[in-house]
Amino acid sequence: MTWRRHYRQVERACTLPTHIDAEAHFLCGVQRSQLQHDNDHLLLGTFDAEGELLDQLDLRLHCAHARSVELRWLHAAGCPRQRQLHPSLQALCTFLFEQVGVRRLFVLLPPDAGSELVATLQALGFEREGLLRDHHLDAEGWQDRQLYALTAPVWLQQQSTGN
Repeated sequence: MTWRRHYRQVERACTLPTHIDAEAHFLCGVQRSQLQHDNDHLLLGTFDAEGELLDQLDLRLHCAHARSVELRWLHAAGCPRQRQLHPSLQALCTFLFEQVGVRRLFVLLPPDAGSELVATLQALGFEREGLLRDHHLDAEGWQDRQLYALTAPVWLQQQSTGN
């Protein structure tokens, strides 16, 4: 119901083609995915008590065979809300590694990503794997990205030891 309320807010801000029924447009926009095929997406949201959208996460399965998923935050602020981040990521990792069968979860961050965000990722077991030079093109030109990743064996090991 919260997604439907959010969609209606988005719908009011957009001009929809008149020949498309709003309900059909909504159903087309809500993609249910079990992350089974290359480039499958799963869109998740965090809402406050009033039903306002706080953050959105876009998960994209890069390779179905390798079960490698990219995590991206999609919201206007540009960075996740720190106070809710750790429990949300903990739940997300549990879901992806233990229920969906993801093998590797990774995130690409700008070099100036906040230390609190990096500390939260590292507390969950994400490790910095490197710097991708000129990986992202935006209005200011080519930008570097830091690569942080967490694998299922590391996650499951941490869960079994209680970390």
